[in-house]
Amino acid sequence: MSSVPFPQSARGSFFDALAIQSRVIGALILRELHTRYGRENVGYLWLVGEPMMLATVIGLLHSASSHAGHGGDMKALPFAVLGYTVFILFRGIVNRSEGSLEANAPLLYHRQVTILDITIARALLEFAGVFLTFVILMTLIICLRLANPPVRPLALLAAWGLMFWYSFGHSLVITAISYENRTIGRLVHPYSYFMVGLSGAFIPLAWLPHPYRDWLSYLPITSIFELARYGQFSAAKLDYFYGEYLVAACAILTWTGLVCVRTLRHKLHLG
Repeated sequence: MSSVPFPQSARGSFFDALAIQSRVIGALILRELHTRYGRENVGYLWLVGEPMMLATVIGLLHSASSHAGHGGDMKALPFAVLGYTVFILFRGIVNRSEGSLEANAPLLYHRQVTILDITIARALLEFAGVFLTFVILMTLIICLRLANPPVRPLALLAAWGLMFWYSFGHSLVITAISYENRTIGRLVHPYSYFMVGLSGAFIPLAWLPHPYRDWLSYLPITSIFELARYGQFSAAKLDYFYGEYLVAACAILTWTGLVCVRTLRHKLHLG
């Protein structure tokens, strides 16, 4: 049975559409940069400056409270910087998604701009700022010999990618439901702060007694931090990392968010 070749016109149409949407997302990122930070004072540098100040303060507080570290090569300062910067990515993407549609609704008059494009642009901008902050701070700490380079860099990058995916799935759902229900939208910021203690950003699951460890394992975000520490520190283990469960949760969140956004687009009336 001979295979049917993929039509050249369809292939060209797909890549043309992909190129258009890439340009749209790029334009949205530039617009968001200008709207959020402007060109006065430090301007776009504030994209990195804001998370860097927060991460530096948290890292120094943890370092001052525990000079001995957390066992092996898990010193207090890199431990805190890693945990907090990864969590800032979650908090930033989730918090920015609330009210994002109201701020960008006029853009939907353009046929090429979709709610998904707006959500992707905001999430990518947040990721760029926070990840660059992590790279700068960790490089500085390593150069000062206060930390060792990542022992498993691919695992560390995978943790960052999974946190982006997990946070992006949240943002799709929140963008849709907060537009129709302002009460739920007001709960987004308390939810993100509440997750600081439950995410495992500063407490590996191995340190927790039973049954609290088992309860927190049901939160997919804890597996992301277990993987991030495994990528950075040689002493970290993957005893409580549940990869299949995490990927399934991210996929379900993304699918749910896409359905919510699609439903909202049909209800949205501009004019």
